[in-house]
Amino acid sequence: MNLQNSMLAFEQIQKLIEEGKSFVLEAGAGSGKTYTLIQTLNYLIQNKGEELTKSNQKIVCITYTNVAKNEIIDRIEHNELVIVSTIHEFLWGSLKQFQKQLKIELCKLNQINFEKDKAKGKEDSRYIENLEERIELVDKVEYNDTSFNDFENGIIQHDDVIEIAKMMYENYPLLTDIVSAKYPYIFVDEYQDTAEETIFCLLDCLLKRNNEKCVIGFYGDSYQKIYNYGVGNLEKYYASDGGLLELIKKEENYRSSQSVVKLLNNFRSNIQQKPQKEIQGSAKFIYWANHPVKQAKQKVKDFNEENAPLKNQFYNQVIQKLSQKGWVFDGKTNSKILVLANSRVANRAGFGNIFKLFSNRFPTSVKERLLDRNHPLITYFVGSIDKKTSQERKTGIEHLTDFWNEGNQNEVIRFIRKNGSIFNDEFKHSHKKQVAELLETLTTNRKDWKIKDVYEFASKNGLVSNRKILEFIERLSIDPNKLNDEEKERQKKDKTLFDSFMDLSYSELLTFWKHVQNNTVFSTKHGTKGDEFENVLTVIDDTEWVQEYNFKNFFNDTEEKLERKLRTRNLFYVECSRAIDNLTVLCLSELDWIALTNIKTWFGNDNVIDIEEYLK
Repeated sequence: MNLQNSMLAFEQIQKLIEEGKSFVLEAGAGSGKTYTLIQTLNYLIQNKGEELTKSNQKIVCITYTNVAKNEIIDRIEHNELVIVSTIHEFLWGSLKQFQKQLKIELCKLNQINFEKDKAKGKEDSRYIENLEERIELVDKVEYNDTSFNDFENGIIQHDDVIEIAKMMYENYPLLTDIVSAKYPYIFVDEYQDTAEETIFCLLDCLLKRNNEKCVIGFYGDSYQKIYNYGVGNLEKYYASDGGLLELIKKEENYRSSQSVVKLLNNFRSNIQQKPQKEIQGSAKFIYWANHPVKQAKQKVKDFNEENAPLKNQFYNQVIQKLSQKGWVFDGKTNSKILVLANSRVANRAGFGNIFKLFSNRFPTSVKERLLDRNHPLITYFVGSIDKKTSQERKTGIEHLTDFWNEGNQNEVIRFIRKNGSIFNDEFKHSHKKQVAELLETLTTNRKDWKIKDVYEFASKNGLVSNRKILEFIERLSIDPNKLNDEEKERQKKDKTLFDSFMDLSYSELLTFWKHVQNNTVFSTKHGTKGDEFENVLTVIDDTEWVQEYNFKNFFNDTEEKLERKLRTRNLFYVECSRAIDNLTVLCLSELDWIALTNIKTWFGNDNVIDIEEYLK
């Protein structure tokens, strides 16, 4: 489809809606994607509202953050014609009435997971053989929005919803017929982070069978997929390749200066943005021309440790230089350091001991275990990030104290009902006073307590009950004589981690909590998508994250693993596109002449500067 270049993205969307065609809006950073989504919803309310109301139909808008959800609800003035929900809410809402089919698919999923655990030699699997014999005793299958499931009692959790939805959408055409009849317009925000299973449900099942009955619109940016999960792009579904989605490009950039937009345009090929600001700004790349060369027999670890002091010195000097130019790094003003957290950042931010413990225990997966909060010792206190949607999972002690400090009594009660045990099955009025006293004690004293004191207080009083941390602690108490050598070693390392972690001051964990919530001068690059800052310093150092990101190989175009190449490319794009006025990239990795040639093509020769020259 050749839409006129001069036609605004929203005008193209209107045209496609009237033609009954589904689409994907590829919207570069700072293009006002959410505004266009809201425009689309308001257009449908005004032009299709009466017709939809008479037919008892609704518009669905799927978002991935509560901030976006609330913004959309406010901007459409809480119009009841539009259901704004998370993907889990939408999928479960479409499934829950089909209890007979749910039980059938639940048994299939249970068997798949049981066989996986069996193949791993796992003796304590939560899945059981022959669930079919017991599922009929269950009144109904229910969705429990936690990280735990109990198939035997018909309880499914967050990730199960996605899996079961895929199975049911594929196996029951009647289900997709009903969904398309109820919701003729479905829009998905941040499509690139949408699970592949969900895309399969919406496109391969729902739209493919009901193309004449519904319009599905996807809003997002393939260059901003930075998580390990998510579909990334929808190119195989484009109409130009025989698919059902028309491609619309949104090419304005309302966020960034001329220099930053020019860099972004040099960097990516599928969208050429038009800057909407007159300010020139700057985009500079600082590199280490005289980077030491690793000797043939030298170990990588020794080489990195040898260079660490000089890297730290350069890092501090660049921050000082930028501060002299007026950049203010105090965590309050609009200058930000974007960096994948490493020991340098952790020490500077104030959680160096925690980082050291986890990097010693998990040298190749500290990001996943600590920074992604995917370890029970961390999750218990500060919750986690949902792997499928990147949403904050508010299950930690610090979420509870936040609700209390905000005076949000309803959320406090809801949290404890869901994540604690103090109420058992019944909430009584007398519990209010008890909870108030407990939370007042906790919030007042936790800064002065050790981590083990906070854990014992919260668990003993039933404020937070977490099965995973209990299972972790139980494994530590298993008689070592009953374990094989590998299990003994794992138990020994876990016990060292547990004892050392619990003995730390809780104030350090609070500092870590502030860091992952981006309430510091530092933002981990993953946590910045959607944010914007007047001045951005982004720091590149391949030392600690080379398994997931390799900037050296990306810059010189020698990366052989496509997934890592795209992950690195997208992360670089996201961090650069956060800058409103000025961007400085500090690269502490070794670069060859091919990499420098590519970088100069993007930034311009005059903007690529040797660090020693820059610091003069």
